[in-house]
Amino acid sequence: MQPRVVGYQAANVNAFRSERIILTVKRDEGRHKLVQIIFGRDGSLFVNFPYFRHRTGILAAATIPGNGQKTSEVNLQLGGKVASHLVKYAHHPDGRAHFSQDGKVRTAIKRQSIALDRQEGHIFSVLFQGLEAFDAADDAKDAAGVSPKRTVLTFEFPISAHRDAMKIVGRWSLASALRFREPTTSIGPIVPTQDPEGQIRNAFLLASPNEHVEHVLLVTCELIPALSLEPHALVFYGGFDGREIMNDTTREAGFLGFIYPAADAEALKATIGTVDWIRPTRGGSER
Repeated sequence: MQPRVVGYQAANVNAFRSERIILTVKRDEGRHKLVQIIFGRDGSLFVNFPYFRHRTGILAAATIPGNGQKTSEVNLQLGGKVASHLVKYAHHPDGRAHFSQDGKVRTAIKRQSIALDRQEGHIFSVLFQGLEAFDAADDAKDAAGVSPKRTVLTFEFPISAHRDAMKIVGRWSLASALRFREPTTSIGPIVPTQDPEGQIRNAFLLASPNEHVEHVLLVTCELIPALSLEPHALVFYGGFDGREIMNDTTREAGFLGFIYPAADAEALKATIGTVDWIRPTRGGSER
């Protein structure tokens, strides 16, 4: 028996189609740049993090224990390494996922995730705290709007005295698999979404500008409780095992994650090691 499909399919799904999409947040008089979403010509998806003030973090190929619990604490120092630079996350069409940064961070933290033509739903999350730690956006540079090369999109939130954080979630889907509450012939690139708790928020639909693209990336941003007592934080997780593994609390599940900044980074390098490129000394070899 085929599962019942809830909702209506749109005949035409519009998306912001650009090679590089910069996501920004406006919560006061200024805007801050958070992440770049990059669509590779080979079909790869990249999430780049060049805007955070703190450059040293912990990267890990981590596991969630199969202990039957719905929530588990994961220590990224187990299986993790220190990086002295901000990194880029790559998710290739065949499912290979890794962190790297050309000439700065070795591609050592990696794992096999889900091939993009089989991926459906949550593909990554970015959590951040302290907008002042991210580069300010340039209104003049961003005035060009949407183009096939570069597009800037902004999430807006009301000013608040509360000390909270934010979360960006990316969900990967076939455009033809998207369903909507009301019949519609055309929708996007901004669409309303509703989470399991009933919260409604707008999302951006993003897609590669390449021809014959069938998948879209739906991106939301929401306020969440403060991540820690520290003023600034940047956290990422993605590169997951398949949903049948992630949803089974009796099975060990894997993913990639990072956290910036890293406390006591130099001491950590001595204990868990680093993925920084170490330039060879004259007459020596690179290690």
